[in-house]
Amino acid sequence: MGNIVTQYLYFYSSTAGYFTALIQCLGGCFCSERYKPDVTLRTILRWHTHTHTHTASPRVCIRVSVRSQRLDELTLLRFRRFLNGSVQTGSLAVVASGGVLSWCCGVVVLTLERDRTSGPTPDQWTLSGSTLTSVSSSISPPSSSSSSSVFPAANPRSSSPAAMAGGRAAVGLWVVLLLVQRCGAFNLDVDSPSVYSGPQGSYFGFSVDFFKPSNNQNSDVLIGAPRANSSSSGGGVVERGAVYSCPWRSSSSCQQLQFDSSADRVNGAGAQMEFKSKQWFGASVRSDGEHILACAPLYQWSTFGVSEREPVGTCFLKKGGTVVEYSPCRSNANSPEGQGFCQAGFSADFLKKNNRVVVGGPGSFYWQGQLISDDVSEIFTRVDQGFITPYANTQATKSASAQYDDSYLGYSVTVGDFNDDGVEDYVTGVPRGQKALGYVNIFNGLNMDSMVNFTGTQMAAYFGHSVAASDVNNDGVVDLLVGAPLFMDRGSDGKLKEVGQVSVHLGRGGFSFHPAQVLTGSEKYARYGSAIAALGDLDRDGFNDVAISAPYGGPDHHGLVYIHNGRPQGPDPSPSQVLQGKWASSYMPASFGYSMTGNTDIDQNGYPDLIVGVFGADKAVLYRARPVVSVNATLDITPQIINPEEKACTVPGTSTMVSCFKVKYCLKASGPGAPQTLSFRVDLMLDRLKQKEATKRVLFLHGRTFQYSKNMMVTNGKTPACEEQHVFLRDEFRDKITPISVVMEYSLDYKLAADRTGLQPIVDMSAPSNVTKQAHILLDCGDDNICKPDLRLSVKSNHQQIYIGDDNALTLEISAENQGEGAYETELHVYPPQQADFTGVGAVHSQTLNRLSCFYKKENQTKVVVCDLGNPMKGGTKVVAELRFSVHQLSEEDTSVKFDLQIVSSNQFNNTSPRVSSVTKLAVLATVSIRGTSSPSQVLLPIANWKPKEPPVVGDDIGPQIVHVYELLNNGPSTFSKASLEVEWPYQFKNGSLLYITSYETEGPINCTTDMEINPLNVSNPLSSGKNTSSGVPPRERETEGRNRNHVRKRDLESRDAQSDLHTLDCSTAECLRLRCQVGRLERRKNAILFIYSRLAVNNFLRTENQNRSYAVRSTASFTVIEMPYKNLEPELPSNSTTVSVSVVWVAEPVVPIPGWVVALAVLAGLLLLALLIFIMYKLGFFKRVRPPQEDCTEKEQLQPEENGNADA
Repeated sequence: MGNIVTQYLYFYSSTAGYFTALIQCLGGCFCSERYKPDVTLRTILRWHTHTHTHTASPRVCIRVSVRSQRLDELTLLRFRRFLNGSVQTGSLAVVASGGVLSWCCGVVVLTLERDRTSGPTPDQWTLSGSTLTSVSSSISPPSSSSSSSVFPAANPRSSSPAAMAGGRAAVGLWVVLLLVQRCGAFNLDVDSPSVYSGPQGSYFGFSVDFFKPSNNQNSDVLIGAPRANSSSSGGGVVERGAVYSCPWRSSSSCQQLQFDSSADRVNGAGAQMEFKSKQWFGASVRSDGEHILACAPLYQWSTFGVSEREPVGTCFLKKGGTVVEYSPCRSNANSPEGQGFCQAGFSADFLKKNNRVVVGGPGSFYWQGQLISDDVSEIFTRVDQGFITPYANTQATKSASAQYDDSYLGYSVTVGDFNDDGVEDYVTGVPRGQKALGYVNIFNGLNMDSMVNFTGTQMAAYFGHSVAASDVNNDGVVDLLVGAPLFMDRGSDGKLKEVGQVSVHLGRGGFSFHPAQVLTGSEKYARYGSAIAALGDLDRDGFNDVAISAPYGGPDHHGLVYIHNGRPQGPDPSPSQVLQGKWASSYMPASFGYSMTGNTDIDQNGYPDLIVGVFGADKAVLYRARPVVSVNATLDITPQIINPEEKACTVPGTSTMVSCFKVKYCLKASGPGAPQTLSFRVDLMLDRLKQKEATKRVLFLHGRTFQYSKNMMVTNGKTPACEEQHVFLRDEFRDKITPISVVMEYSLDYKLAADRTGLQPIVDMSAPSNVTKQAHILLDCGDDNICKPDLRLSVKSNHQQIYIGDDNALTLEISAENQGEGAYETELHVYPPQQADFTGVGAVHSQTLNRLSCFYKKENQTKVVVCDLGNPMKGGTKVVAELRFSVHQLSEEDTSVKFDLQIVSSNQFNNTSPRVSSVTKLAVLATVSIRGTSSPSQVLLPIANWKPKEPPVVGDDIGPQIVHVYELLNNGPSTFSKASLEVEWPYQFKNGSLLYITSYETEGPINCTTDMEINPLNVSNPLSSGKNTSSGVPPRERETEGRNRNHVRKRDLESRDAQSDLHTLDCSTAECLRLRCQVGRLERRKNAILFIYSRLAVNNFLRTENQNRSYAVRSTASFTVIEMPYKNLEPELPSNSTTVSVSVVWVAEPVVPIPGWVVALAVLAGLLLLALLIFIMYKLGFFKRVRPPQEDCTEKEQLQPEENGNADA
């Protein structure tokens, strides 16, 4: 026995401000360590595996230190499948510490540490939740103090639920604020709940119940705080625990109830017999309306006043001012074989019909567990100041064989009359029974005989963790609900995840039950099913409802409570309401929903309420049920068929007569607990199916709007309240087929309906909040007012075939006809292919339509051409029209284009024509042309002042440049992807060069090669254009006329006809080389060009036999289209050729002209010589006249008249 460790750990604070963790071994060995106050989070680490082999070993204590000030850094952690599966299924209590795995006092101490940035790996740790209780596992000591290897040992009787309770005691908390957020909504008031707060770190809210006396006076909420210090603690008792009574109307006046304020008692020898410090008084609190039962499951008793302490547990019963102690496990035996580790009061309940109490003691008989029940009256009458009080009418389970050890019978408890004998029966959960599958046992209330067991389906799911009894299907037989918060379900990814589950066992009567139904949680590690509370008939629908908690669920793992309404087949799997807690804490989850109690109408409004404990935040929250108002709304339209021709109403303020109808609406409301008069807001909406106001076909006569609102006062439970409105039909609208929908929506004015405490009723969520009625427009469709058209459609195209790549204009001629009754809102829908665009409407032939209106719209991301054919399209109507499309962007995989067409109307019957199609085949056609030119086209020989040079250096040394240009042009419309181009080039004549190629160039997708070397003499060619050249000589800008062209006078050209005959030089008369080219993809109007630069070998033409003769030197280019990029079509591949010729003409030797400067110099010399001769002659007197000598003047004068006279004569 010395190796067995008591499985509860606790703290006390030293004066030095350090925490000390004390592990007590039964053999008298103690281990203690001191830790600094930076250990801010103490939690419970739940550990379970699928190994359930009982092995004998000392118990394991795991200590976890978390150096973090933030709650989200580490909440509850669950350590799974540790130590290679050698651990028995169970859980471990964890306290704050720090260090490594060690061996102390026969105890494996595993200490784990995590800071803000590091933590356990996901495959080792998972977030935890549920009850914060702990059960131990069996492993053997490691080989050394530092080793982590663990081996099976040999003592099966070593588990203790005290560890679980002690685990509860070991959880340290700071202040956590709680806010409540509405999540889902039915009739629990989440807008203004009552929130009660307790002392910081007291675990206020660990247990909760209602206290409602039969006289309905002083109804209070009872809240247990097992770590609180009593207001009247005596004798140095620390954390005695307390129970608070809180008036439901006030959340700020909670008072401690006085149960026990005495110090630890001693025996006659003065030895201390009981130990009340950290006894967790208030861990269980129950009330039957007259009595209050509060228990301390960690209360310790020393049988002989020695150091050994036994956690037998104790309870106190209170009625009015009378308080008595009830400790059924306290005895003179000090062995776990008996009740020494009973922990009585771990669970508890009242049997109201039987006037008895029942408490669970899961630690009795080597933790087999035990149920103990006694008569309340006898407990009060047998008050004894001694330690041990026997009772005459005690009912209790007995010790069983060793295979039931470590089962924890009494872990949870509830009562219910399952066999309808008027006596309530006992139900208890045994979460570790049946080799950790867990089971629930129902005992007969008359004699504590076991009547029926329900066994869990999954190991270590903790089936039986919580139990509740209630008739959820209203068949008069009590049903049973069992929680398994550690249940693992396989998700959509195939992986197991812990979600929790609740089993529902519907009773047949007489301890017989239907096969179990299950409600499975959805959130990972939320611990769904940790607590189950029977709520009673929460919404007054005749079925009892239940609350199921997931204390670590929600977006931040703060806790959720699900409200499941009762139904004839059992609880509704979908919750009608989800309560969500909000809080602020730096070190521990709030555990919203860890404890719950319902089925009590604390505020006396006729509806049961719910109290939820949030011990992690030291809070408890009271949710009061709101009165449920059932509403019956009716809506009537008169007449329901409207004749647009009958205009019996006048629009107010005008003389306009309109067609109209009457709308009558009524409301009837009833709700127990609701005010006598209820105010509703009523909204009427006309033509609800028409979303846009412009398309509304009807309006209210007064106001001319399509909406009308009204506040109606309805008397609760009385005759309906009714009103009427008139509605008129507008003159112009398209839709005459669709019914005119009138919708009535209503909502309760909650503020006006609130009671004196501010609680507001709520409208029954199971009933619709709106009513819809329809009216129809009278149509010319016979007596039944139902038009049945006969729509027919045909189509033909103006082209049977179009070409890919062409600007294809396609015209569809459609013929639409109605051979039945009128078709309303008739439209032609054309679904063109993606490659087609609608361009317009051509000719229209119709007796009813002058023009056809068409437009684009989208249907399911598909473009549709919609053409209006009339509203209505009367019977016998025929429309013939042309629709024009442009078909382009055809892909290489297309083989045809398809147009789908259909006539669509809004009629109820025969509203469409058969869909027809127009298919136009696709073809490919590439018209490819080749053309060439020579530059220059003629060369005249001989060339003046030209002499051959050997070897040639530049092109002019060979002769003038000849450029042949070939262009391959795709005129389309289709594309070709590959073609070949071959040029036959005359390069040699009579063993001499003819056209010497210096280089070639390309433009476009063309690449060329030759069968001979180009430019073997490597002469420079300064006249090429510099595009894509094959020569190694750097090209310059091309001069197509040639810089050294032979210029000839006009008179020389006139003698060409007298030249000898023209001789052709081509591949038939000269030697040729072949230039082979591959042409790539050429689309429509694209080209590829080849430039061939050559020199005319003049030296060859100066030979005697070649002189005075003219030649035509010709190159030939031919192409063939090899491939077109159309896999699904068979194209015709075009080919063609062309010839380019340059003429070489021999002309007479030209007269050499006299240079101008010679002429000028000769003229100047002649002028200078003439001037010199004139000067010499002048000097020699050559220009002087020889005259005879004169006689005298008289003679001269005498002669003059004579002359005159002679003259006159």
